Amino acid sequence: MSGVDPKMKLKTFEQFYATPGHLFRRAGQFVTATFEAEMGHIGITASQLSAILAVHMQPGMQQRELAAALSWDEATVGGMVSRLEAQGYLERRSTTRSRRGREIYMTPAGEDLYQRIEPHVAAIQRQLLKRLKADERKQLIYLISKAMGVGTAPFDAPRPTKKP
Repeated sequence: MSGVDPKMKLKTFEQFYATPGHLFRRAGQFVTATFEAEMGHIGITASQLSAILAVHMQPGMQQRELAAALSWDEATVGGMVSRLEAQGYLERRSTTRSRRGREIYMTPAGEDLYQRIEPHVAAIQRQLLKRLKADERKQLIYLISKAMGVGTAPFDAPRPTKKP
């Protein structure tokens, strides 16, 4: 594929299959299928995994900080945290940093879950990139990041700040 023609004509399946929109959609399906094959038996979703990883990396974030770290809206994060709290993996605690905000922490059950899922996270990443050489992996990450306008690794997404 030499590039996308700005006057793109979609007269054949070959042309359609080469469009960025189609390839990104298929890539999303590939990620989901790979996640399900590796972690479906654990009983959490890929989105829940992201939230658990983020809280493990930086305990004590407030909902707005977690939303910023994941590039999600606060309402989505609020529902996700509530579900993970109901499952016993996360807990919210009062904080002196804000009157309304509460800090989010892993529970002992959440820490146990993290220990179980950690090896699977690495396996998923290896599976997603197994057909690429090392330099191609770096290039792929760079190009996807650039296409999405989020910079390159490390991404330019807002990062939560450490607690004082």
